[in-house]
Amino acid sequence: MDPVSLVCAAVAAAGAVAQHVEWSDRLAVLDDGRSSAFVRADPSLLDDVYAPGSRLRAQDASLIERYAARGLEISDVRFEVLRLGVERVSQRRTVLRVVDRLEPVRVRHPGGAWRTLPRDGPTDRRVVLVRTPVGWRIQTVHRLAG
Repeated sequence: MDPVSLVCAAVAAAGAVAQHVEWSDRLAVLDDGRSSAFVRADPSLLDDVYAPGSRLRAQDASLIERYAARGLEISDVRFEVLRLGVERVSQRRTVLRVVDRLEPVRVRHPGGAWRTLPRDGPTDRRVVLVRTPVGWRIQTVHRLAG
């Protein structure tokens, strides 16, 4: 490979790594917001995670309300990203391919002992993010395998 091609390949590889890190960081921020909603039992915090009208937002809000109605506290709800790929990027919409696994979730009745819920296995998903007036939000997540 000639020196110019080698430099171009290195620049392209560095750009792909930077893009991967950027989207990985954005997903981590959204995951933090989702976890906060569960820990605080406050579905309104999901507005910082999901695009308006997202079906996933409604599902998470319902789950939070069901845990709260049973008087349960949640210690944390986070996903471990095992693999991330960027499928498409535009100014308004990004499609990611993510293999993740829900980290152990612990629940308890106030003041009681923490109980760890069963851990799930890795799941392959297509995550669609959209740019809203207040930042990137999750529009849809399609389970592909796992």
